[in-house]
Amino acid sequence: MKYFLIIIPGFLALTTFSQDCDQKVLQNTPGYWKAGMKGSTYNVTAPDLAKGKAVLAAIHKMIDSGYDPIGCQALYANSFEAPSPNSGKNWIAGNYNYSIYILNFLCDPASAIKSKSYVAIATATTVNISANVVHWLNTLHAADLPDDDNRGYLKLVKRPVLKDGYYMMGDDIEGNSERESKLVSYKWLITYDEKLPFKYISRKEYLQLIKKKLEQTIKDDADHKQYYTKYMDRINDNLNMSELDLAQAAVCMWNDEERFEGFVKEGTKGSFIAIKPNLDYYRKNLSKSVPQFFTVVYKVAEGDPVHVNNINAIKEAVDFDALRKMLGK
Repeated sequence: MKYFLIIIPGFLALTTFSQDCDQKVLQNTPGYWKAGMKGSTYNVTAPDLAKGKAVLAAIHKMIDSGYDPIGCQALYANSFEAPSPNSGKNWIAGNYNYSIYILNFLCDPASAIKSKSYVAIATATTVNISANVVHWLNTLHAADLPDDDNRGYLKLVKRPVLKDGYYMMGDDIEGNSERESKLVSYKWLITYDEKLPFKYISRKEYLQLIKKKLEQTIKDDADHKQYYTKYMDRINDNLNMSELDLAQAAVCMWNDEERFEGFVKEGTKGSFIAIKPNLDYYRKNLSKSVPQFFTVVYKVAEGDPVHVNNINAIKEAVDFDALRKMLGK
């Protein structure tokens, strides 16, 4: 497999079945849940930790009541992150995460016992439900970006699409799309009232940000000032666009940034939409442990029937409406 596997340390387990070990049989063998290692709780206050654990316990109960693992061990774990000045400022809420790892039952070719099998210790197929954080946006917290953020914005690959009251944030192939066992991720965002916890940065604001960065680069690298001139000229030319054009969302190529070549059409391969946190989205004066939005991410190795079947069953058990009802409470 070309895609990354998540290796789960400390969970190697032997399981013996009464019949000869056969992969097709194992695919339909009843599986089981297993609690994983406790995630980090560093610097999380006791009251916030207790409330966060209660939310994650409710999420696990929701899934457990509608899903039975088949052909695998469904390893689940929680993790918590307290607000940190290194990650953001004006924090409204900390984040916490519930994760499931689908670990197949596999035949043991080294064993003389034909019925012997074991539980895989690595997987690419996972489920992650997170409160108050969008990890794949590197990273959107329930906070403003810190003052020393190296960009001053975040990169969104595509706009979310509203579907049945929830935002689909993309279904993306990770790694080699030509392989049968390609890894596909499905991302969802569950929010208040169809609002978003981020907002789009205008072309004008984006140009002002990268101009400031480029001015600092020129100051730090004065010997190459001439090299940067063409980029500064291009930024200034774009700042002379009409106010209507400057008010549009900034869509740029991934590696341009202060080496600015120009804005591109939304959806251009290799482009991104510049965004920033939207603190107006949140309900203020709530505990930092209160979920104010959820992300749900399914990653599945589509060439593996155990992975596909279990993810499909988990999707049926995850109730988006129930998650939305948890928001603000």
